[in-house]
Amino acid sequence: MKFSILGAAGAIALAMSATVASAAPGAGLGSKPGVTSGLIQVHGVHRSCELGRAGWHRTPRPGLRVACRPPRPRGAFWMWRSEGPRHGWYHRNEKRWWK
Repeated sequence: MKFSILGAAGAIALAMSATVASAAPGAGLGSKPGVTSGLIQVHGVHRSCELGRAGWHRTPRPGLRVACRPPRPRGAFWMWRSEGPRHGWYHRNEKRWWK
C-alpha cells in the first residue's frame, strides 16, 4: 500500500515539474514584421472568391489563381467599380463599398 501511494506521489511530482512544450522559439517572434501574437498568416487554398493583395480571386488548388468577382449584394443600385487599388461592389445612392 505504501509503495503505490509513494509511486503515485512521485508520478504527480514528476508531472508537475515538467515544462510545457512549445513549437515557437523563446525569443524573436515579436521582432519580425507582420507577425502578431505568434501566428504567421499564410495564403491557403480557398474555393470562394476572396480579396487578396492581387485583387479578387479564388485558389481551388495550390499554385492556381483564378480571377473572379464576389456575388452581387442584394438590392438595387449596386455596381462593380474600380477605384485605384480598390475593386468591388459599390452602392451608388449610399456611396459605400460592400465589405
